[in-house]
Amino acid sequence: MSELLKRILITALLTLFVTACVKNGPGIDTGVSFPLLNSYASIKRDFERGLIMQARERVLELDKEHRDYAAAHKLLDQKIEPARRRIFVHYLRSARQFEKEQKWHAAMDAYGKAKDVTIKPEQMEQKRVEMETRMRQLRLDRLLRQRREEDATWMQNLAAYDPPKGLDSEDEVFLRQRKIFNQLLDERADDAYDEARRYLREDRPEIAYVEIESHLRLQPNSDSGKSLMAEIRQKLPAELKLEPEATAKKSMVVVKRVSAYKTVTASQISDAIQEGRLMEARQLLQRYRRSGGQGAAKLASQLDRRIAARAQQLFEQGSEAFQKEELDKAIAFWRDAVTLMPGQSEYAEALHRARQLKERLNLLRSQKDNDPIPDVE
Repeated sequence: MSELLKRILITALLTLFVTACVKNGPGIDTGVSFPLLNSYASIKRDFERGLIMQARERVLELDKEHRDYAAAHKLLDQKIEPARRRIFVHYLRSARQFEKEQKWHAAMDAYGKAKDVTIKPEQMEQKRVEMETRMRQLRLDRLLRQRREEDATWMQNLAAYDPPKGLDSEDEVFLRQRKIFNQLLDERADDAYDEARRYLREDRPEIAYVEIESHLRLQPNSDSGKSLMAEIRQKLPAELKLEPEATAKKSMVVVKRVSAYKTVTASQISDAIQEGRLMEARQLLQRYRRSGGQGAAKLASQLDRRIAARAQQLFEQGSEAFQKEELDKAIAFWRDAVTLMPGQSEYAEALHRARQLKERLNLLRSQKDNDPIPDVE
């Protein structure tokens, strides 16, 4: 086979590989190993792009007979490994500081990043799980206390619509008000039951517990509620503790009154949607719904479609920018997509990875070769 033909075949294979990566989305690390690409040039390129562990793995995969073995291992010893350890130390120190400040979510994230760049990930994973548990416990305690206080307020008002002395015991106005209030209680209980089932399906049993406890507080004879409570209790992690309801402290929450909103019309919402002011349209729609505006469901459906389309467009623009290695542009596009649709995990994951990659690149550029590296691994 001629040398020219070999080069053509190699170029074709590389093109197919890059095309496959583009089709698979903006993932930073495909996790696929290609011995053909384990050359000094590709390893160095991975390192310069911030893919520290991928570059390290490719060096270690090289056979001793490979022509780039010596150069690649020299790069590993002099550049890749020192950079990896510096980044690891940076994340570890950040994680310990966040843990000291009881910023559990930030500590969990930092320990997770440290795990990604260490050769001994077990200890970092253990700490990451510990921080996640503390974060979940804090969320559970706060939500459980808040829901108990809210339900207590509702229950205290059960007798508010009993006709006072001086009125007929069957006063039509008070009876009607009592009926409306009880309907609201039933709706609140039903919503709590539905939310409990949803959180249980999403494997968040502690939040499901908050909801089902509320449901049973409002409807204590609910058989379906009791059955779901038993199921939730079985799936609650042993490390999460439930504060007994009898010892829950009741706090007074002072809410400042705000001036009344101006009247919102359907045409204002439609104009905002058509002009692409989607976040403003969302706020207007919320106010419109609270005031009982007609056609709110139709407007909401129209807005949801426009938001989904715009978020998808932003995500694709971010993916295109990422493929061109325009990291700042990709982050900006993906951040806007997440703002529009925070519940879309694909958008949030892309943004998280891009930010992490930028952070690593910034660390690499700011570090000096003679920086001291603590022996922490």
